[in-house]
Amino acid sequence: LSSSSAASDVYKRQLPQHDWQKPVVGVSACLLGQKVRYDGDHKHNAILVHQLGPLLRFRDTCPEVAIGLPVPRPPIQVVQVDDTLRVKGLENPQQDVTEALENVAASMSEPLSGFVLKARSPSCGHLSTPVHNAGGQQIGMASGAFARKLHELFPRIPLANDSDLEKPAFLQSFLLQVYCYHQWHNNDRQGQWLNDMQAQSEQLDEPLHSGLRHYLDKLGQAMH
Repeated sequence: LSSSSAASDVYKRQLPQHDWQKPVVGVSACLLGQKVRYDGDHKHNAILVHQLGPLLRFRDTCPEVAIGLPVPRPPIQVVQVDDTLRVKGLENPQQDVTEALENVAASMSEPLSGFVLKARSPSCGHLSTPVHNAGGQQIGMASGAFARKLHELFPRIPLANDSDLEKPAFLQSFLLQVYCYHQWHNNDRQGQWLNDMQAQSEQLDEPLHSGLRHYLDKLGQAMH
């Protein structure tokens, strides 16, 4: 993973000595090459596998398969119904899998230290999924039901769409946040580690510096 020398120093301070110490990150299963998509295909992501894979442990899941939908399967979409977002069948609007997808998120247990999600997916997309009205017209963007519930239940774990990983600055920021969350959650919530990391973050160039400071502040607020 290419990075500035300062970012490399921060990474090195966080890197575990053994595989079992690596942060566990959830991943939409299709991104690891599993043929679980509605069309029976996958969306293997080389950046995820080859650049993040050596630094993290992956816990794969496909929420749509987890609720019993077949592969391949009729497509589903996010639909605005009054003031709520529902995930319904495209061909069969009576099909509503919203709660089922949310329940999959509720069954995910920590120590997840982040999640890489399939962009635009009605289950997994993070702030990137098209929202439609009852007539099928796109009217906005939101998160898929699984991703939305995941963020609600675990608001401090870093989330990324697969498309976000194509941006080097985002990739670095995501990895730093994953390691910060892992360290904060598993070892020290008492403040000293946060103070040390805030001092180390001063070495980083923008936008990494501002992004990491903002995230560390977010973790610090959880202690109050």
